[in-house]
Amino acid sequence: MEIIGSLILSLTQSILFYGKQIGISMLIFEVVCNGIILFVLNKKEKIQNKAGLWLMVPIVLLSSTYFIFANRTFYVANIFVIFALNFIMYVILTNSKGTLTNYLYKTGMLFTDTVGEWQDGLKLSEKVANEHLSVKKKTVNFKKIAKSVLIVCVVVGIVLILLSSADSIFANLFSGIGRIFTHINTANIFNLILRIVIMVMVYFLFLSFILKVQDEFEEDEYRREVEVKDTFTIKMLLATLNIVYLVFCFIQIQSLFAKINIQNSFDYANYARSGFFQLMFVSFINLAVILISNRYNAKKEKNIKILNLMLVVFTIIIAISSMYRMHMYEMEYGLTYLRMFVYIILITEIIAFIPIVKYILEDKFDFMKWCFGICIGAYCVANLMNIENIIVSRNLTRESIRSIDYNYLSNIASEDSYIILEDKLQDQNIDLKEETAIENILINIKKNEKTLSWQEFNISKMRIQKRRTNIQRMN
Repeated sequence: MEIIGSLILSLTQSILFYGKQIGISMLIFEVVCNGIILFVLNKKEKIQNKAGLWLMVPIVLLSSTYFIFANRTFYVANIFVIFALNFIMYVILTNSKGTLTNYLYKTGMLFTDTVGEWQDGLKLSEKVANEHLSVKKKTVNFKKIAKSVLIVCVVVGIVLILLSSADSIFANLFSGIGRIFTHINTANIFNLILRIVIMVMVYFLFLSFILKVQDEFEEDEYRREVEVKDTFTIKMLLATLNIVYLVFCFIQIQSLFAKINIQNSFDYANYARSGFFQLMFVSFINLAVILISNRYNAKKEKNIKILNLMLVVFTIIIAISSMYRMHMYEMEYGLTYLRMFVYIILITEIIAFIPIVKYILEDKFDFMKWCFGICIGAYCVANLMNIENIIVSRNLTRESIRSIDYNYLSNIASEDSYIILEDKLQDQNIDLKEETAIENILINIKKNEKTLSWQEFNISKMRIQKRRTNIQRMN
């Protein structure tokens, strides 16, 4: 069962991915792969915790982005994320309920065992072959046949050479054989050999994974006792940070949000320019301080819990301040991928404080699972919101005295933003310089078009190929 499944998966990945761009092939492969592995695990009664099936939701969503969108933002990252989510899902499925930390530890063990002990798949394949074939008899017959063929080829070859040299008419009968060998495409042969080698490697890796995922890990493999430490340093650190942040947040609310005692000529964009990244890193430091201090609060002291809750409030204010600074800077200088990721990371961090607050109040609460779910959810939203479209649209509609950076838009633009750029050309207020810049971007996108195979099917690319544009006028 494991061998047949691995053979199917090896053949499937070769058909879907070898020499192809990723498109709908990723979703098809995930459906086939998970269908086979889940069937094997269910047949062997290895599924213990069906909660792991929830991870199929982000796996399917992330796989779908390859045939929905054309931009390359998450193209490589999603491969590793989908790969990791599959491993984590099967660890959760095949193990009883536990903490996320334990699941992640077992995931690491599963990965290292799969790669490091791939020979187990080879041994199983040999065992099955021995059971179904009379290997010894086949080996003897093969040796006899090989020996006979070798002798025949040598003798017949010598005779043919002698006869050909003796008679030119007879030699012409075999002249075509030489031309066949001279026209052999070595690149295609090498490509075929490489493809076969990859298929064999993938077969053994899949077989090793299916075997290893059925093994049971010892429950006490990852345990870490919390050390009881003196909390005086923790209290002093939390109290000092809260005082500093109280003053800082007061200034932020007064100057940045309320705009009290600020002159009309004050340049908010330049004021915000040097602040958002520093504040983002400060919020990360505070998050680490909260988690560490709460972890080592073995005596469950209320004053530490209160100080941590205060630090949570100040950290949220700092995160909002960082986003507001970023917003002011973006309105002046435009939106980029980096600035968009700052928004996403800070919003995710703010939402993650909900389970962290519960963890502060209830020490046994496994906040890591909830934070993991929030991070995966945020990552999926970032994939599905089509960041490229947002960046292009916001930059084209931005009201600022500063000109639009069309060079940046040219670097990131793909089929996803083609229609937005084309619609901008219909704007009556567009000047000649902007029109030329947008037309050049559209021409570059059209130049990158190619005929897609069914494995590479992509909605955005197909939509642009079918769209009849005035591209002749641009050229």
